[in-house]
Amino acid sequence: MHKLFKQSNLIYFYLIISFISVVGCTKNETSSLPEIEDTNLVFESLVFEKKNNPNLSEDIVFDITDGIINGKLKKYFFNAIPTFSTNATIVEINGLEQISEKNSVDFRKLITYNLKSASGTVKAYTVNISWDDALAHIYFNTEGGAPIISKDDYLYGVLTIDGQSRYEDLVIDSRIKGRGNSTWVLPKKPYKLKLSEDASILGLAPEKDWVLLADYLDGTHLLNAVAFKVGQMLEMPFTNTIIPVEVTINNEYQGLYNLTEQVEVKSNRVNVGKDGLLLELDANYDEEWQFKSATYNLPVLIKDPELDNTSELAAIKSDFETLEELIAADNFPNNNYRDYIDDISIAKYLIVYMLTLNEEINHPKSTYIHKTATGKYTMGPLWDFDWGYGYEGTGWHFNNYNKDLFWSNPSKGTKFFTRLMSDPIIEALIKEYWEDFKANHYSDLMDYINEYDFITQGAKARNSSLWPHNNEKDVDKLKQWIENRISYMNTFINNL
Repeated sequence: MHKLFKQSNLIYFYLIISFISVVGCTKNETSSLPEIEDTNLVFESLVFEKKNNPNLSEDIVFDITDGIINGKLKKYFFNAIPTFSTNATIVEINGLEQISEKNSVDFRKLITYNLKSASGTVKAYTVNISWDDALAHIYFNTEGGAPIISKDDYLYGVLTIDGQSRYEDLVIDSRIKGRGNSTWVLPKKPYKLKLSEDASILGLAPEKDWVLLADYLDGTHLLNAVAFKVGQMLEMPFTNTIIPVEVTINNEYQGLYNLTEQVEVKSNRVNVGKDGLLLELDANYDEEWQFKSATYNLPVLIKDPELDNTSELAAIKSDFETLEELIAADNFPNNNYRDYIDDISIAKYLIVYMLTLNEEINHPKSTYIHKTATGKYTMGPLWDFDWGYGYEGTGWHFNNYNKDLFWSNPSKGTKFFTRLMSDPIIEALIKEYWEDFKANHYSDLMDYINEYDFITQGAKARNSSLWPHNNEKDVDKLKQWIENRISYMNTFINNL
């Protein structure tokens, strides 16, 4: 019995050894076979279809060669919902599964599609984009090719806009002249356009009057754009829109400009009605109808309406000074001054000026206030931020992120706006809207800056070649300055 048991164990031993040998051999033989699925994984097609991407004028078909997906895109169209076909079981980008005609992809980034088979094998396809700047181009030809040498007298001519398939093209009779105060004397000139009739330019609401900002001092071309975008995020009424364009005048390329709306009382601009009021506080004091206020000696310019006589001016002056007297009164803010001016608009206006460190409010300059005939004074629209972001007093942007907005000396604007800011209700509103901006809009502002920078890179290079200047062109420095400024403002506002 004992002998039989030993024989039986030997049999089991040999069976196990034989099994291991067979399995080992089979495994070796299998591993020597080619991975057929690797070579068969194919990314067959990639298309941006107009039906899924309504901003397109037509489908965009990519070429696929040797694992590279090649295509040409206009820079404004970097986010797309692709349609693709493949024999892969799963398609991923950075570990995230992609579904044809469903997922939106940002093609500014380096994109690699990873194809996976059922057995887990992977094949990579990399997307290679050739980018077309595709900024809208504005052409203006004056009659007889006359040079634009005045900011007072218009020249007649024809305006032509190439919308680069993103915007509607336009050809229209128009007039053009110079504009601006300190900016008009700079080498690169800003301009004002007056169309022969109301028309939409680049998708904006139709009107006759438009502005081309030269941004000679601003190498990023973003300083006004950022301020206006923050105003829009805070839902400040009648805030302008900035659209970057390239400009050619009388067949001579002029560089990168920012198109925006003229600040004026119109139904599609500052819509306060025909009996409404648009004022500008500006130390340049260069309007036909203007006055110095009695209490704070503010330079008040009448932008709209056009006045016929001094009696009309006196009525506007009297109404404004009623508000001013309430602000200066001993019982401020516990009087009825807020019946005359919108407190939310004050808070939002000051947030934009504090964030951008636009010290021109101290003079004051380019500080707009509007009201309907029966409504309250309301701060805005926003305008002119070239001298913000630490520029004033230094001549260089992105300095002094931790500087107070308001000056210690008794400037006219400083006294008026710091008085308003001392109202606890205004302080509370500033805190409320500042927290909302940080929580709900700050990341979108950074996305806006990145997008603007991306679509204007080629135009900025051409502009710098034409207008060499030692201004700061690094958008990363702008973003870092804003980040630092926000940290400063958190402390400042919390201590109000």
